[in-house]
Amino acid sequence: MRFTLFVFSLLFVVDSVFAQSSFSNSDEYYFRVLQISGITDDISSFQLRPYNPPQQIDNDHPWSHVFGNQPDDLQIGGRYGAFQLYEPILFQSFNTALPRGNNDGAIWQGKGYNSALSLGFEASIGPLYLQFRPMVGFTQNRAFDLGPYQPPMIRGADGNREASIYAYRDFRGSIDFVQRYGDDTFSWFDLGESSLELRYAGLKIAASNKQIWTGPGTHTSLQFGYSAPGFRHIYLGSYKPLKTFAGSFEFAYIFGGMRKSDYFDGRTESRLQSVNSLIIIYSPWFSDNFHIGGVRTYFHPFPKSMGQFREQAGKLFDPGLRSNLSDGDDFAATWDPDNQVGSIFLRYFIPQYGVEFYTEYGRNDHNADWRDFRAHPNHQRAYTLGMLKTMNLSKDRLLAINLEITQQETNRTSLTRGGQHLGGWYTHGAQVQGFTNRGQILGTGYGPGMNMQMLQTDIYDKRGSLSLRAARITYHNSRVDQFFENIRAANGHSFAPWEVRNIELLIGTSITAFLNHGIEVSATIDQSYILNHHNLNGNDILNTRFELIIRKQMSGWLR
Repeated sequence: MRFTLFVFSLLFVVDSVFAQSSFSNSDEYYFRVLQISGITDDISSFQLRPYNPPQQIDNDHPWSHVFGNQPDDLQIGGRYGAFQLYEPILFQSFNTALPRGNNDGAIWQGKGYNSALSLGFEASIGPLYLQFRPMVGFTQNRAFDLGPYQPPMIRGADGNREASIYAYRDFRGSIDFVQRYGDDTFSWFDLGESSLELRYAGLKIAASNKQIWTGPGTHTSLQFGYSAPGFRHIYLGSYKPLKTFAGSFEFAYIFGGMRKSDYFDGRTESRLQSVNSLIIIYSPWFSDNFHIGGVRTYFHPFPKSMGQFREQAGKLFDPGLRSNLSDGDDFAATWDPDNQVGSIFLRYFIPQYGVEFYTEYGRNDHNADWRDFRAHPNHQRAYTLGMLKTMNLSKDRLLAINLEITQQETNRTSLTRGGQHLGGWYTHGAQVQGFTNRGQILGTGYGPGMNMQMLQTDIYDKRGSLSLRAARITYHNSRVDQFFENIRAANGHSFAPWEVRNIELLIGTSITAFLNHGIEVSATIDQSYILNHHNLNGNDILNTRFELIIRKQMSGWLR
């Protein structure tokens, strides 16, 4: 364990220069559509990602020429080893008014121009795999109005301290989710989706920097997702479903560290928090179409000894109840800088009808005892509900329609239980950093305590795809209720709470085209109409986000 902690220390020294990112999860979504449509007999749950696609698809599908059995022209090696390159990808985006972007990993899509370039290779010797996919990037990071409020006071073991001027000032509390990465342009070099893995019989042990997604959501996740840089971690678990007489299983234990950004609270101590997470997914023997699972995650200051590590990892198996709760009066005596987040999820699809239903329900915090659980079963809860419908329009054309509803707005149980703040999903009073890495939330790019309704339609054919989407996003309604007097003072006149709700209405379209000479182009335009920005009545903003991804397809290269 001391050696492991030493390795992590070295990794995070390097991490001051390196970050991590991925461009999108569109390929994973496409394989999910194929599964639901009955084109593949893949039994993957899509609830523990990154996803490993099947090596061969027997049935025809719109992108057979992209994901078919391509010759290994550039594979070097023989019986016991191989070496392959990854196709190069160029990402570019532009925001006209505000930072906007989701499921984009380490890429900071600030106001103005943003870009990133990814390439790399994979090498294997027997069961040992090295994936190295670095990335370089640049962001213009232009200035915009950060709001009329003072930076929040951030709770810590040494008392309260004012957050950085770049932190959100709309009373979001203790979470390293920042508005802007400093006040200047910057470029970065990124290790990307890199890992060293030992695979055998469906199991793997990995020292990894890859992003992780848990749960069945397609746009957001209640826990791990693709909206923040991947974090350094050790992964022990499966890399594909394990079939047994009782059904199939997917599981993982993850130990790693999430790093605090340079733009939050100015503290130089506690720059790294540990992550201990256990994920288990089960599909019964009588149905490969039904998947149920759960994930429990604990956050602490990074351990300095084997004893601290054992104590932190052991909490994953503690009961979900506490004998008492802090009333917040004696800060020094009650300070316990940890937090647990747990969620359960399920997914069921019927390939004969091309339809899927999925849901995830999570809790952020404990109940004190069974009496408290009966009284407040919904304390700090969040949930996602979704449906995906696919249709075969013709031999080479598929239609997919996805409706996803995510509710993360907190309820008032925090105040009735003696707390001083309503808090929000991904935040906790005793945990300064929140569910973040380098200033971005892992599960969603829309912030803590948000509600979202997203409707998306995709059409796939051999020439590419066309996507249309519409969304309504509500930002932290509970904060408006709790800090209404502060918001009223900033507005300077009287009004009803509903008149300052911060709402974003979004419509967008994306086109992917397979051009001549192996050029693949994906272009996106998202138009946002943001009402009452910073909870200021009538402070409405239009933001247009342009995105262009160019990939060079190379025969025998990895996608």
